[in-house]
Formats: sequence, C-alpha cells, structure tokens
Amino acid sequence: MPVDVKRLRRLLALVAALAAFSAGVAVPGHAVSRDGGDGYAGVSGEADRSPAGAKASRASVGITTPGIDVSHWQDAIDWTKVAEAGKRFAFMKATDGADYVDPTYVANRAAARANGLMVGAYHFSRPDASKGDARAEARFFVRVADPKPGDLLPVLDIETSRGLNQAGVTKWITTWVAEVRRLTGVIPMVYTSPYGWQTRTGDTRVVAREGAPLWVAHWGVSSPTLPAGDWDGHGWIVWQHTSSGKVPGIVGRVDLDRLAGTALGRIIVRRLSITVGGDAGRVTSRPTGLGCATTCEHNVDPDATVTLTAVPDAGAYFVRWTGDCSGTATTCTVRMGGARTAGARFVTDITPPTATLSGPRGFNGPVLITLDEDVHRVTPSNVVLRTQSGARVTAHRTCRTGAGATVPCTGTSVRSVALTPASPFVPGRGYRVTLDPAGAAPVRDRVGNPAATAVFAFRGASGVQQDHAPVIKKPAGAWKTVDSKEASGGTFVVSGLAGASASMAFFGTGVDWSMVTGPNRGLARMYVDGVLTRTIDLYAPIRTFGVARRIEGLTSGTHALRIVVLGRHRNGSAGSFVAIDRFDVLP
Repeated sequence: MPVDVKRLRRLLALVAALAAFSAGVAVPGHAVSRDGGDGYAGVSGEADRSPAGAKASRASVGITTPGIDVSHWQDAIDWTKVAEAGKRFAFMKATDGADYVDPTYVANRAAARANGLMVGAYHFSRPDASKGDARAEARFFVRVADPKPGDLLPVLDIETSRGLNQAGVTKWITTWVAEVRRLTGVIPMVYTSPYGWQTRTGDTRVVAREGAPLWVAHWGVSSPTLPAGDWDGHGWIVWQHTSSGKVPGIVGRVDLDRLAGTALGRIIVRRLSITVGGDAGRVTSRPTGLGCATTCEHNVDPDATVTLTAVPDAGAYFVRWTGDCSGTATTCTVRMGGARTAGARFVTDITPPTATLSGPRGFNGPVLITLDEDVHRVTPSNVVLRTQSGARVTAHRTCRTGAGATVPCTGTSVRSVALTPASPFVPGRGYRVTLDPAGAAPVRDRVGNPAATAVFAFRGASGVQQDHAPVIKKPAGAWKTVDSKEASGGTFVVSGLAGASASMAFFGTGVDWSMVTGPNRGLARMYVDGVLTRTIDLYAPIRTFGVARRIEGLTSGTHALRIVVLGRHRNGSAGSFVAIDRFDVLP
C-alpha cells in the first residue's frame, strides 16, 4: 500500500508538538500552538469533491502560468531546481490560527525570491465564535507574513468552521478580509474549494462582491467548478488543480497551481509613493487613504485606478506634478500596473500680483499688460481702456499663459492681457489702461490675492507715415505707392486724380504735412474740421523731400485733417500730382 508521505509527516509532527506542548517546550523550528499548526492548503481534502446539486458554474481554462503552494510539510526545498522546472510563482504558508508560525516560511520566501519566483503568503484560518477572533488572526498573519510591494496578494485559506453556522463563517471571513485590507492596503485572495464554500457559507456571494479574488481548489478535473455563481461573475485567478504534483527540488508530493493567463502582475501587490513639496498643501486620493501632506507610501491593489488631487493650503497654490503624474492640472489618474510615484509641488503666495504695461507698437495696438504671476478672473470690467478724458474705448481682449498659449480670460493661468482697439489709436491722443478700477471685481492670483489698482497712461504716436492706419486714402486705387530711400518711411504716395483725398483724425493744436515737391506736382487743398485752411502748390524745379506745410494754433483737442487733390497745376508744371510722405501732430 503506498505511503502518503504528507499525511505521515503531519501525524508525526502533531504527535511531537502535543508532547512538547504538554512538557512546556517548543518543537525545534516550530512554534507551540493550541492547534498544532498542521493545517495547509487542501488539508480538508474537499477539493476532491463537487458541491451538492451541481449548482456551481464550470470555468473555462485557457492559457495559464504554472506555480506551486508549499508549507513546512515539504521540508527543505531546492528552489533553484523548482525555478528550473518552470514554476513562476509560489504561495507559502505563513501562519495557522492565532499563534502558529510556519517554521519554513522565512527561508522559503527568501530562497524562492532569490531564484526569481514571485512569492506570496497564506494564512490557514481557525474560525471560532470568540470575540475578535477574525481580527486577531488577521493581525497575527500580517505581522508574520509582512506582505510587501512585489509580493503576491495575501491569501485566506478557509477550510474549517469550528461550530460556526454559515452566517457566522461568512461574517468571520469578511471581517478577516477587511482587517487585512486595512493593515496592508490590498484586498486578499480567498482559497476555497467549491464544495467547502457551499458547505461552510451556503455559497454566499458577499465575499466575491466585496472584491476578494478567488483561488479555487478543485482537483482531478479538466476545468474547475466555481462557487458563488462564478464568484459573482469574476471567475478564478488561481486554480489549485492537484495535491499530488511532482516537482524537481521537492521531496514527495506538492500542490500544483495555475494562474489564469500569463500576467502575474494581476496578483502582485503594488506600491504608490507620494511626495509633497513646498509645505503648503496635501494630496488626497480616490479611493481614500492613499494621500498625505508630506511623504508617504501605500500598498495598492494590482491594476487599481487611483485618482490623486493636489489641494493647496490657504494662501498657497499648486505648481505641478512629477513622476508618474505630470502637468499642472490639480488631478492626476494613475493605473497601478506597477510601482508608481507621484510628486506634488506647492508654493505659498502672500504677495499680490504686479502688472506692467507695454504701450502699443502701432496705431492698431495691442496694448500689453503683463503680470508677474498667473492670475484669473480677467473681465471687461477690471481691465479697461479709456481715452484720457474718460471715454471708454472698445477693445478686444486676448489672454495668454506664460508660455504664450491663448487661454480664456476667466481661466486660472493668465499671465498677459492684450488689448486691441476696435479702431486705430488717434495720433497724439492720450489713453489710459486701468487694472482693477474702483467698484470692479478684481483680478486675482491663484490663491485669491487681488491685484492692486494700477493706471497706465500712453499717447497715440504723433508721427504718422502715409501708410499707417489713421490715414484713410480715397478712392481705392487712386493713390500710388512709390519706393524711395529718401522718404521718411521708405515710401510715399502720389495721386493726380481730381477729388482724391487723404484724411486723418488727430489730437493736438496743429499738424505738419511733410510732402514731396517736384516738377510734375500740382495743387491741393487742406481742410481742418471741414474748413478750408489753405491751397498748396507742390511744384518745385527739382524733386525735394521733407518739405513741410503747417497748420497751427488750433484749440487742443480732436481734429480732422483732409487733403484733397485738385487735379490742376500751375503753368510750367509737368503734372498735377500731389505727394504725401508723413504727418506730425503738434501737441
């Protein structure tokens, strides 16, 4: 009759433990336990049985990854040979009940890791009705197993009930699972057979619905039967398919397991590391409990999605993320497909934003207001363009970030505001830009500091080239542009068409018209505010630049200048052309 080596070893160890317990001494390499510590994954033998009524679902089996589970019953293991045999992972017993530590756990874990296997720990449970029993066993297991990032998920082996009814066992399991999750940050797997689950819990789905993955034990079948309605639709993660495996490096029989698929990462504990810089904020998380205000590390379920939110303190603002989070948005989402790091940088800000003004480069603007930090809430009411006399000037606002990207003016990262007038600035006229005028809701920085009221004054340029925006030439095509290095702006315009005109509004007491005289020039009339001021003859024997004709003595204010080509010339002139180079406004 063949000898069951595992059961024989269990019996001998139990006898020795009981004898040692009665004598008050410990068995070498074992802790003295009230339960003897003889439990191991599959000890109940229920994985050989199918549940009554065949109500459980049969799972399909595709590509799998091979592994094993072990305990002190396997004695010394040559993990090099196990790895060479193609085993990729190993679960090993760490604890039994409330006080037994598997004496081979620490050595097995170290040696298996050293040979490239992924390792995890399981707890053989001894549920009973004593107060706090589930939490006590959970704490004992976590203290001994010490699951770390990179380890396989911790496991609850449920094969006993010790007189508890089905509701009591279910409550015990959910309490143990919750306590391990609280202590480790990850939800443990549950090891059970379909028969055992139906017998002890009434085939409850509660544990599956709370997220605990399934390590199913069902031997001698081509595909496992699953309890709790295909584990509430989630299926199995690990399948213990035999207790009679043979693996090089292990004497006697050993349990063989299969991981569904090839991605071991789906059962590996992940680590999320958070660093908060600036001492001016904190990081919160969803799910809760993973954030902090300084530096922290947490275990996280594999493949979990974690949303981090940067929350600045009062008087501070969030700058940016680093690590596996990036950018300046206050939220970041990471998927825990591996170890992840996230850094959040905050800055304390008690100084209000300061603005500077760059006047317009031309008559079409824009006027540029630049802030020394990001601001928001820029509105038509708190950035206002007016004439010096107080009349509001219609202007288009364009807001940009420090990098030059156009953003909504009501956004949170505005560094500059460009004001482009709907009509050209009037030469010589005074203007002012007011930031945060009285009565307006102020522009604020990221922490709410309001910008101080500031007024910036400037004038429309007094020198106006003939091709600048304030000069309106009519009719279209009547004026011809002539290139010349001698012209003040490199070009001047001429027209000989009777009735052709050039008009310009200006603010001042007068204006100089710089013309180009010459042998083919004719007559023109100058009107100011619709009144004929003089008739000018542009004839000269040779072409001459910079010849000025002045209108002065006007009341300081806004005036309208109009030059009209008469289409006539004096006797001796070769043409009736009128030439305009530029205008200069007198203050």
